[in-house]
Amino acid sequence: MKYLIETWGCQMNSHDSEKLEGLLLAAGHVAATGVEEADLVLLNTCSIREKAVHKVFSELGYLAEEKKRRPLLVGVTGCLAQQDQAELFKRAPQVDFVLGTMAIQQLPALLERARAGQKRVMDTALYPDDHLFPADTARRASTAKALVSIIEGCNHACTYCVVPTTRGPERHRPWPDVVAEVRGAVAAGFREVELLGQNVNSFQGGCSFAELLDRVAEVDGLEWIRFTTSHPMNFTPALARTLASNPKVAPFLHLPVQSGSDTVLRRMHREYTVEQYLERLGYLGERSEDLCLSTDFIVGFPGETDADFQATLDLLERVRFDMSFSFIYSPRPGTPALRLQNDLPYPVQQERLARLQARQTELTLASNRRMVGRTLPARIETEGPLDGGHWLARTANWKNVHLQVPAGSQLPFRELVPVRITDAGPHFLRAELA
Repeated sequence: MKYLIETWGCQMNSHDSEKLEGLLLAAGHVAATGVEEADLVLLNTCSIREKAVHKVFSELGYLAEEKKRRPLLVGVTGCLAQQDQAELFKRAPQVDFVLGTMAIQQLPALLERARAGQKRVMDTALYPDDHLFPADTARRASTAKALVSIIEGCNHACTYCVVPTTRGPERHRPWPDVVAEVRGAVAAGFREVELLGQNVNSFQGGCSFAELLDRVAEVDGLEWIRFTTSHPMNFTPALARTLASNPKVAPFLHLPVQSGSDTVLRRMHREYTVEQYLERLGYLGERSEDLCLSTDFIVGFPGETDADFQATLDLLERVRFDMSFSFIYSPRPGTPALRLQNDLPYPVQQERLARLQARQTELTLASNRRMVGRTLPARIETEGPLDGGHWLARTANWKNVHLQVPAGSQLPFRELVPVRITDAGPHFLRAELA
């Protein structure tokens, strides 16, 4: 069969798609270039926010029309599949099979049952060893960095989050398996890896997360290590020391705070206060000019007052994050936050989000401008120039670089090149070869 995998969501979902593609290739199927020539369309979904779910059902509507014109199998996997399970067949009868987040290795069997004409094929069982997926089966995308999953699931219980439901409790890979996978990725030409987990720094696969970083850093040929996503409650002094001192650990930290109000943090069950969050940032000591600090904010959480939101703005000013990702609270099925009274008008939520994002844009621009005039290494992330004539590169501290080079020049994909930053905007840096 010719297959097409469409992916929504986080880096974990992207890596799951690499696993799914590896399974399909191992079973003798081949990739399609688009929906029009595909015999199978597999939607790898996200349900962390309502908007992501709407995108999936919009695509399912298109596929329903496509199925009227010709034979086509449609499968749904990922977090929405694990969340809704059999309800997906009722809402979208064009779906032929549903594959849960822990059942990825069952894809070939489910597909064969669907091909044989079985209706409403589904496997959303909890496979406790799903995190031990054979690394050499995954088909890595042609990207500048390799994604390496080290932990699945989450043991925290944030009241707004579906991850404990859709991904289950934490399962940790043994650290030698992680190091072996990184070594294989480097042998395949990658010089950068990103270690993944819903709560990556809670890793307990035979060593601490800080120790894992040091062991991964010993792989010859590896240049940069990234990791996402971290929970403040698992951010330790040892991890801060490793981040600051190990030259292979990229100077970028994404540490979601979600709100600057202790009252809201308690309702979110985030397990820390604002001062405790700041204490963990203090583990880093004096922030170097290279370290990029990023966070997440949820605006308009049930019960958020004007004072609560002002506390978030105050925290933004106090820390001056280099970048942040912010969203309006999205009610999710089965989460405890649904029991909280949420009478904040949507226009107020929108206005708060706009204010937060506008100020963050100013802070990000200031952060980027501090890099103008510097010469530093950046990794080439495209195999050729983009439509604007520039090449896309990225610095160790996760800054996008639009690199201008003479027409006809060829740059080494995945490799580091020295660049001189010439200008800065809020979303990217401009540079030339140094």
